Amino acid sequence: MEVTEIRSVLSPRSREAGDFIAFPKRLYRECPYYVPWFDRGMRRLFARKNPFFRHSDGEFFVAYHGGTPLGRIGLFENRNFNRYTGNRDARFYFYDAENSQTVADALFDLAENWTRSRGLTRLIGPQGFSSMAGGGILIQGFDQMPAMTMMGYNYPYYQSLLESAGFTKYKDFVSAHLDPRTYRTPEKISRVASIAMKRGGFDLPRIRTRRQMRSLALEIGRLYNESWRDHEEFAPLTEEELLELSSDLMLVTDPKLLQVIRKGDELAGFVLTFPDLTEALIRGKGKLNPLKLWSILREKHRTSRVIINGLGIHPRYRNNGGTAILYHALEKSVRGMGREFVGADLTQVAETTELMLSDLETLGAKIYKRHRVYYKLM
Repeated sequence: MEVTEIRSVLSPRSREAGDFIAFPKRLYRECPYYVPWFDRGMRRLFARKNPFFRHSDGEFFVAYHGGTPLGRIGLFENRNFNRYTGNRDARFYFYDAENSQTVADALFDLAENWTRSRGLTRLIGPQGFSSMAGGGILIQGFDQMPAMTMMGYNYPYYQSLLESAGFTKYKDFVSAHLDPRTYRTPEKISRVASIAMKRGGFDLPRIRTRRQMRSLALEIGRLYNESWRDHEEFAPLTEEELLELSSDLMLVTDPKLLQVIRKGDELAGFVLTFPDLTEALIRGKGKLNPLKLWSILREKHRTSRVIINGLGIHPRYRNNGGTAILYHALEKSVRGMGREFVGADLTQVAETTELMLSDLETLGAKIYKRHRVYYKLM
């Protein structure tokens, strides 16, 4: 599979834009696990309408043999992240390719030249626009459903293609499973949470309506910026990015699944839990017409699984019982506040967060999927 040409996606309605969107759907057409991004969302990225492009840059490319697409890749320079961390990184994302080292090498040669041309010194990925976006190549759990587009799916051969192209492991992110029917917060953690709530004046207000949920969205986003500062992948999101991210998250969750911790008038922690809409998204094939939207909304009320992709506690409360309260809130969330769920996935837990991994073991969670982020020095 010789690559004869690599073209840039220059406009959201170009042939290249259509090929960028369609290629993975063709590649995974016989695969029951692949979840495409919404076509509309991808074209919005091509038009640079995502707030990421207010402060940073990126390009999208498709590799061809003759007129046939063989692979694709998105390349990004997150200037906010590089300024905040002192790194000089380029990121790749939306990487998909045929099982061909020649195709992979052509795309990554382009990516390396793109990285060097900007004076950057490391190419890392797959990683999205922020630490809230799922990253990594799936290397364990190929017979398991993905978590919507939060932590995606790829064929097993991707790992070999990246490593043969000279990429080295940067970090793994694991997903763990809880059974809400049997899950109970361990007695010791419950006792600490109860004492902390009484002595510290914490509260777990019940969220009942979408209006309440929307009013919390930006507040949760700001707390995310506070609670994740000590993570290597973190850089503060701008107000505009927080608004977009929180708006997207609020569309797919249910008020009864959202848990927040308050201390007086201050938001102290949150657990972001979502109905698992994976099967509806697979059926939708990236389209968002009225019929597909109806299917997604129906799945929201029918699914028997939830996804937890976002826990945060303000740093000043971590050692004052706040983490125990967070896990108490997690139990309330996965138990569905009246709905019976049979599965709960905790996604995107970095292998370097040893305390969190230890806590997951204490909580009875079983790790069953692993995604790996790679890097290459220029």
